Amino acid sequence: MDTSPVAPIAPIAPIAPIAPCSPAVDGNHPAPDTPKGDHGSQHNLGGNEFNRRVIEEFRANGGAVGGPLAGQALLLLTTTGARSGLPRTTPACYLADADGRLAVFPSNGGAATPPAWYRNLTAHPEVTVEVGARVFRARATEATGPTRDRLWDQQVAADPQFAAFQGRAGRRIPVVVLTPLDEPA
Repeated sequence: MDTSPVAPIAPIAPIAPIAPCSPAVDGNHPAPDTPKGDHGSQHNLGGNEFNRRVIEEFRANGGAVGGPLAGQALLLLTTTGARSGLPRTTPACYLADADGRLAVFPSNGGAATPPAWYRNLTAHPEVTVEVGARVFRARATEATGPTRDRLWDQQVAADPQFAAFQGRAGRRIPVVVLTPLDEPA
């Protein structure tokens, strides 16, 4: 098991509104207050239409989606809005690490700025993760050093479009590790 340090995410400067990546999954969706454990379809009412459909399909089919994301390792990430304090849910590609942690990659399709959900994580690192039918709380930390490089290389090998995203971004795309907490969502 790799025991390289994982540093807390440092705050970053506010970013301008962003477009989702291609295939689009880096958007943010406002979620109204819902009872603990309620991850039903009314949990997301805003955001772009593509991501709303992906979220609905993901939840209706135990994590399986079709279209351009068919076969992708996809999770739903619910963060707390950095400014609003409201829950925000977005689909994100992920990589499962051997130790049970998951890695997500705020590529924003290679845009110069990271997606809004990354900024949310810098302000509020405790998140809710949905993988398949499993829902759990996790703590987000930014991977550094050899751990970051290993996870990034594995993601690029699994999905080469991430190399293109890095080439366009003009910034080093972070790798965020989601470590499950003992408490259920």
